[in-house]
Amino acid sequence: MKIATIIVNYNDEASTIKFVEKVSKYACIDRVVVVDNKSTTSFGFEKLKKLENEKISVLESEKNGGYSYGNNFGIKFLENELEKYDYVIISNPDVIIEKKAIDRCLEVLEKQKEVAVIAPRMYNGKNIPIRRSSWKIRTFMLDVIHSTRLLELIFYKVLRNGEYSENDYKKELLEVDAISGAFFIMRYEAYKQIQKFDESTFLFYEEDMLAKKLKELNYKTYSLNTEKFIHLESQSIGKTFSYYKKINQLYKAKIYYHKNYNNINKMQIFIFGLLNIFRKIELLIEIPIRKLLKK
Repeated sequence: MKIATIIVNYNDEASTIKFVEKVSKYACIDRVVVVDNKSTTSFGFEKLKKLENEKISVLESEKNGGYSYGNNFGIKFLENELEKYDYVIISNPDVIIEKKAIDRCLEVLEKQKEVAVIAPRMYNGKNIPIRRSSWKIRTFMLDVIHSTRLLELIFYKVLRNGEYSENDYKKELLEVDAISGAFFIMRYEAYKQIQKFDESTFLFYEEDMLAKKLKELNYKTYSLNTEKFIHLESQSIGKTFSYYKKINQLYKAKIYYHKNYNNINKMQIFIFGLLNIFRKIELLIEIPIRKLLKK
């Protein structure tokens, strides 16, 4: 059983170095590949290169192509090196995970061949379970409600029906549709069958696109709720994007996903466009309030 780990870095070399130094010592991990997605920090890539040894490779991608591009870039490197693996770990750098959690996930993958993806339950930096550690595949109606804060408040109960409940998470193994891209372990054969991660979006909806592809191949995705990993609040995203840039990226990804994976029509696209404008108006009120609360 051979396992490779891919970590995509963008302007967050401190987190990346800390994560790599820890997980590279785990006996269950055979190879660690760090992909620097054209960071703009001074000497960031040079700092990462100091990690290199027989187990760790540090690469610089040709462009900052986003989450899926960076992970595909790392896996392609392994293929070019003619290295064969049974499983690949996809992880953000701002993650804390113990070896035991990885070992337990691998045990499930070894026993249940129909499982393509598995991850421990995701917790935040305060060691509290994150509600959207995994979720049901996004439908048009659910994403309409998700488009604005006002609709989320009005139709809160409908939104929760698109998520898994705390009772669901009491199960040791919970079969889910989509799971957080912050950390998961994937069967390498399944990765080859989906013909890599969809690189058409820079950020957002990667998990839903993966979920759709895996379901078409009759693979299962599991949340292993007796184990956990900690995700430190998506620090790299927060450092890189303003609120408005995130909204724009989210909108582009939403339209691409629903057009290509849910076959929405022109009227549905128009509705998303109107809701995106309304969300930006909401931000005119929301951003000053957030800044006041931080003081």
